[in-house]
Amino acid sequence: MARRFRFNLEAVLRYRGIIKDRRQREFAEASRRVEEERRRGEDILRERGDIQDEIVNAFQEQAPFQSIMASYRMADNLARSATESAKRCRELEIEAEKIRQTLIAASRDKKVMESLKERRCEEFQRDQSRQEQALLDEMSIQSRSRRLREETNQTPLPAGDRTTGS
Repeated sequence: MARRFRFNLEAVLRYRGIIKDRRQREFAEASRRVEEERRRGEDILRERGDIQDEIVNAFQEQAPFQSIMASYRMADNLARSATESAKRCRELEIEAEKIRQTLIAASRDKKVMESLKERRCEEFQRDQSRQEQALLDEMSIQSRSRRLREETNQTPLPAGDRTTGS
């Protein structure tokens, strides 16, 4: 019965797969946070633009001064929020890039183990093929040897070699 291939480092391969999956989830989460912050910054800028439009309309309608000043303060606060959001977005992008680099390293580590497993499996199969071929060769030699012995035992001796009972 032929032996089955068994990779001695299977536990290490599984562990590296778990680490890679964990890094993928971390990267997805970091990317999600970057995208959320980016959308938040865009929303702040859009709201600031709306307030600036309100300020222009207030001037055209000659709205009270306090109302216009309140709109300016709100636009200024939104501008600061947009700046903070852009800064936070850059920080999150840097963090996501670091996580991406760890994901690349984890993927590379897992790929190394997979390649090692493939090489060892191929070596095992080559070794199995050599052993099977050696067994077949041995069986062929034994069979041929048996046939030759049977042929020599059944063939009559030449006429001059026969012994007579006289």
